[in-house]
Amino acid sequence: MIAKHIPMKVPRRSSFRDLVAYITHAKDRQERIGHVKVTNCHQSEARDAVHEVLATQFRNRRACSDKTYHLLISFDAGENPLPDALQRIEAALCEALGFGGHQRISAVHTDTDNLHVHVAINKIHPQKLTIHNPYCDYNALGTVCQKLELAYGLAQTNHETRTRGARSMALDMEHVAGVESLLGWIRRECLTELRYAQDWAALHEALGWSGLALQEKGNGLVISDREGRAVKASSVARELSKAQLVKRFGPFEANSERMVEAVRAYRMHPVENSAGTDELYQRYQAEQRLKREVRTRSLHELRHHKHDLMTRTKAQARRKHGLIKQLDCGRLSKSVLYHQAGTVLQADMQTIHEQYRAGCKQIVQDAKPLAWFDWLASQAAMNDEAALAALRRRKHRAERHANCLLGIVRQHGVAAMPSLTVDHVTKQGTIIYRDGESAIRDSGECLEVSTGTTQAGLEIALSMAMQRFGSRITLSGDAEFRRHVLHTANALKLSVTFTDRTQRQSGALTRTDSQGRLSPHHGAASPDSSPGEDAVKSYIAEREAKRISMPGIPRHVPGKPEDKEICYAGWRRVGSQLLLLAKTSSDEIAVIPMDALMHARVSHVKLGEKIMLNDNTIVQSRGLKL
Repeated sequence: MIAKHIPMKVPRRSSFRDLVAYITHAKDRQERIGHVKVTNCHQSEARDAVHEVLATQFRNRRACSDKTYHLLISFDAGENPLPDALQRIEAALCEALGFGGHQRISAVHTDTDNLHVHVAINKIHPQKLTIHNPYCDYNALGTVCQKLELAYGLAQTNHETRTRGARSMALDMEHVAGVESLLGWIRRECLTELRYAQDWAALHEALGWSGLALQEKGNGLVISDREGRAVKASSVARELSKAQLVKRFGPFEANSERMVEAVRAYRMHPVENSAGTDELYQRYQAEQRLKREVRTRSLHELRHHKHDLMTRTKAQARRKHGLIKQLDCGRLSKSVLYHQAGTVLQADMQTIHEQYRAGCKQIVQDAKPLAWFDWLASQAAMNDEAALAALRRRKHRAERHANCLLGIVRQHGVAAMPSLTVDHVTKQGTIIYRDGESAIRDSGECLEVSTGTTQAGLEIALSMAMQRFGSRITLSGDAEFRRHVLHTANALKLSVTFTDRTQRQSGALTRTDSQGRLSPHHGAASPDSSPGEDAVKSYIAEREAKRISMPGIPRHVPGKPEDKEICYAGWRRVGSQLLLLAKTSSDEIAVIPMDALMHARVSHVKLGEKIMLNDNTIVQSRGLKL
């Protein structure tokens, strides 16, 4: 479980009304908004409670900071706490932040693979009328989340803050947008070479190989590429800050006139890059460029149309003014006519301006750019199998503890049924179908059936499962769901074998007999294979290929080195496998597989510090066993 504060960068843009409108807006999706709850307000409906909160905020005229606190509570994929548990979790988190007696409105969102709750909190106390700003709220949230995870049996998450500032924002951008950032690319591709530089010239040369340049800016250093994008050097790594580099190399030396030919350069591309993704990303970029061109052209045409309307309106007003001037009437009558003509002109001009603003808003809305994952989801909703596959390759999806049908995929792609409507596609490639008030979530390897689904919906889910998985289907969920599925399969006389997930994990299968019961049928379990050796070979091959064009990269070797003492040189991740990098006495880099526990322990070791390997454990030279 993750709980975090989503700040508003500009306090004047903070609006409790807009936040509640966002968290309660369905966005034309039936499978989005769950339970909406109002707390510490006299009104029970969210729309009415908003006016009560705004009145409370208006009574505090002294506070100039943000008066609204946006709290996000997100659960691991597969976790679906009951409504009572969600309310207790929300109350515990708000109490820990000091908002126990404050007004708040919460909304449960179910339109993603991770169930999450948005909470809009009024920071003005309804009785005291004082503002409360939690201090170090991330520490309080992390502490309470750990207790709640144990209390409610939720997946445990590491709540320690490891990255902050620009590095944290870059990682968030990569996770949300799915596009590699300049800072992330430098850390993944160039950081090793930069750390081995011994002077300013070597550092400039290592950056030049990657199409980068190091420059002074203010009191620090920035790393920029050839298109002008720049990041702070200290954000890439603390040892690349100006103070640390000056301490190592002496006073800063600018790059000499000698230019190094770049052998690689940063370009924006998806973080999860694989076969077929490049073509999709080119399509995505082409569509976004076309949208920008259409928006620019449409705004230009609308501006000209507005100018023509204003010109004609003003010309008509001048003609009216001339006609009034030629009238044979008294001065008072002409004044009245002039006033009426001016009023009509102002009304016409106001109408033109309003139409222009509405047109601009509509054009911008129609040509609104889409993030990479949003574009993939929109394409997948239109039965684009390549886009759907790209979404489902994002990361390993945790097993959902829900009522679902699983199996070995025999038919890939979208197996839609004519009677179902696609509500939307999540950013991890889960297609959500609607069947009346119930929903079927298709993640490729699993068909999840919502609680309280109709008999017709369950029959459709079984039909989709047989089409996707064949005649052998695994059941997961509560006992009532299993009985319902077996009864339906027996009533429809389906030729299908069901496997219970709990028995499947222990190596036993189950099948239905003629009475629709579950009976054991044993089968052999396939042994697990360790990906460590393949990850080591893959990483070494990638580094050795780069050594051909960049001789500054040290030689990488696999396995455990023979040296008794080595130096810690960092870690890398290849797929889901973690790798330890250790510098030997011969200036080679030993690449060694490690697990998550060793990675957590070795993260406290400083770069260049001497360590020893002892039977898959790491012992620092000062004798502390990690």
